[in-house]
Amino acid sequence: MVIVKVLEFKNGKYKFNMRIFIAKLASSLGVLSSIWFLLGMFEIVPLVFTIPGETSFRTHASLAVLFLMIASWGFWNSD
Repeated sequence: MVIVKVLEFKNGKYKFNMRIFIAKLASSLGVLSSIWFLLGMFEIVPLVFTIPGETSFRTHASLAVLFLMIASWGFWNSD
C-alpha cells in the first residue's frame, strides 16, 4: 500500500530513489510496530521481542521509535 510508487517513469526512464524506498518501508514498519505495541499493552497480542535487562514494553517501544526515526531520515528534505 505504501510502497506503490517505488518506480517513477520520468523522461522515458525509470527513476528509483532508494532513500524514499527505505523511508516508505520504515514508516510502514513503524506504524505496524506501534499498533502491535498498543495491542500488546492491552494484552490482545503477545509482546514477542526481548532485550536482556529491559522490559518488553520498552523493547517494543524502542523498536517503533527506531523505525520512525529511520523513516524521518528518509523523508527529510525530500521535495
